[in-house]
Amino acid sequence: MLHLVTTNRAKTICPWRGRFGVRVCVALIALLCVSMAQAQPYGFSVNSRGNLPDSNDVNALWRINLSDGSSERVSAQGLPTGFFDLEALAFNPAEEMFGADDDLKTLVRVSTVTGVASAVGGSTINMGRPLGGNMDFGMAFDCDGRAWVVSDVEQSLFTADTETGLLTLVGEAGALGEPITDLAIFGEYAFGIGVGLDSQGNALSPNLYRIDLDTVSVEMIGPLGDEASPYNNAGLSFDESGGLWAVTDRRQVGGQDLPSEILNINPRTGEATRMATSSIVGLESLAVAPPAGCELPASPKEDRGVPIPVNHPVAMVVFALLVLMLGGLVFRQGVGE
Repeated sequence: MLHLVTTNRAKTICPWRGRFGVRVCVALIALLCVSMAQAQPYGFSVNSRGNLPDSNDVNALWRINLSDGSSERVSAQGLPTGFFDLEALAFNPAEEMFGADDDLKTLVRVSTVTGVASAVGGSTINMGRPLGGNMDFGMAFDCDGRAWVVSDVEQSLFTADTETGLLTLVGEAGALGEPITDLAIFGEYAFGIGVGLDSQGNALSPNLYRIDLDTVSVEMIGPLGDEASPYNNAGLSFDESGGLWAVTDRRQVGGQDLPSEILNINPRTGEATRMATSSIVGLESLAVAPPAGCELPASPKEDRGVPIPVNHPVAMVVFALLVLMLGGLVFRQGVGE
């Protein structure tokens, strides 16, 4: 057990003496507790399979609190992205957001201020892929700024030229061998999340995978588990500290248009913890942070260490009790000396 107070002559944990100093310390402790609680992870996603009545609210960029599922439109003017099937989002090392649109087979830049997307190189249909067929894109950047793109339909891996949009096949077509719908990279580690359901509504590959980008080989880490409800496609992204997050598209699952779920995933086991259910239907992309873990040695977090939302009633009680206890200790020592 840690004893903060052992004798009356022990050093106080507050550097200032007197009742005023004690009050300053208590206030600082309270501010520290609140600031720690407010360090919540946020991510960006597009509801490319949304069903909101206002068409401007579909194919829009949303900023999502990953801890409690609350969300806000990025554009106050109600502007959609300008593309109709923006399935993948990712930050490059310069914190610029890119996306892959499956409707026009176009690599785009996405403004985190306006929510509007623009084709790289100034031209749509810039990926060099034919129109008409679905690709179902996922996307991530590595520490060197290379853009990696997956297609769960073709089960293939590509690199993307962020100046022109052109995709270049890595390895053989279909080399992934699994319907990986999005990927995330932390340091030298790459991971993929599988398509949850097939077109008939049967379970397909609701798993987490390890991907070797050099050999284009895939190894299943494990199933997401029971806390990941049935889903279609998903977005996957790491936060800056190595926490792995996913959002799942659950539109037309079991005959219902269900809101997307937010998952936190153990990258060593694949097990998912459901953190929240969003109020939005049709989220299938996720960008949380630019590439991280770039200074070796670095590995993804196994312990999920998820923060409690600051406005959660339980969190407020915990923080209040913590402030009172620490404040009491400081006050006793300040008075005792």
